[in-house]
Amino acid sequence: MESLVKTNGPAKKVAFNKPLLNPDNELHAGSGITVQQALYKWYSLFNQGMNNKNPGEWIFPELAQEELLNSFQTDIELIPSVLMNQFISTSVIQDKKQYIRLLQALLINLSDCLFIKQGDFRKVCNPIENTLQFLQNFFSQYFDLDSRMTKFCFHQFCGCFKLKLEYWQIKLNHSSLLDALNESLEDKFTSPENNITYRKIGYIKYLLQKIESAATVVSEKYVREVFIYNNFNSLCFINYEIGLIKVGLVKFQFNEHAISFLQSEQERVDKLKIKSGISFDPRQPSLKKQLADWLNEEIKQIELKNRKANDKCLQLDPDSKIQTSLSVAKLAVLIRLLVVDKIIINKSVAPMLRTLAKMFTTLQKDEISFGSLETKYHAPDKATLNNMKELLGKWINILGKL
Repeated sequence: MESLVKTNGPAKKVAFNKPLLNPDNELHAGSGITVQQALYKWYSLFNQGMNNKNPGEWIFPELAQEELLNSFQTDIELIPSVLMNQFISTSVIQDKKQYIRLLQALLINLSDCLFIKQGDFRKVCNPIENTLQFLQNFFSQYFDLDSRMTKFCFHQFCGCFKLKLEYWQIKLNHSSLLDALNESLEDKFTSPENNITYRKIGYIKYLLQKIESAATVVSEKYVREVFIYNNFNSLCFINYEIGLIKVGLVKFQFNEHAISFLQSEQERVDKLKIKSGISFDPRQPSLKKQLADWLNEEIKQIELKNRKANDKCLQLDPDSKIQTSLSVAKLAVLIRLLVVDKIIINKSVAPMLRTLAKMFTTLQKDEISFGSLETKYHAPDKATLNNMKELLGKWINILGKL
């Protein structure tokens, strides 16, 4: 924005005791300025004054406060008509989208600048909001919904929102479900990188309308269904849903039952009906995906605990292991023979090999790798097969001597 406004000639001496905009839009022969230029001059004036003074103190002692603010308010109220005239009758505006978004940014900065002050300054914030609403209504294709909203508008919205929330909290017996909605607007979830935007506020208003338009008595079940169907993918609501799953999870003593419960939750989440093209935060994955990812990770963690527990149970004292002079490759072929001949009849080979790897040692290794044993079991090399044939022939001679 800074690079763009430098072209607007803000350094020219300006009398702020009257409106800067010409309602007749006389831009010829230097007799008028654009909306962008006017807003930038006002912003430069107010921003400089705000940086030099304390809140509550009049920032321009050489100018009458009422006269200055009246001039500014007149300019703000002239913007819709002047802007429409400029769009229609001049070629000053080359890139409409960039121009509208620049005006939007200037208006937001002006509003925030004046909101810091007290008294009459804040009264001008309301006309600014009306002008921003005009931009959003008439230039919706250019208006940046992902821009942060003004502090004044957010303050006004929160005042109304809190009253409604308190009413519903009473109706729902102070359910933690509504806390998720409230927390999504709190400071810890609205960092500079995660501002409350026009899109997010529009989404929250939409949710409130859905709750208020309930055909039945508002219940926790109904509100939760509204949040889920409309993809309320706020971290606050995701944590609420995960909390419900955890409440069910702690009831299971054994990991196998816990995994079965989480798998049933996976099926439930997979069947959730969610409206497409809508979300609280478009930068984040959908509610469904975030819950599915958490369930997948939780199942993996429990399975990992199971494997570690099983491995620990299989840890044998080195002296109690079966010591063999066979190589790992020969041992793998021998086990394969026992399986093929149905002497070993385990239904699953991998767990059986994992167990045997813990039970045997070779001359070369005190610890046999499960991966090595499994590889040589499924893909024996020719040299090992020939060696085993000789070993089996030797066994036949030994049998004759028994």
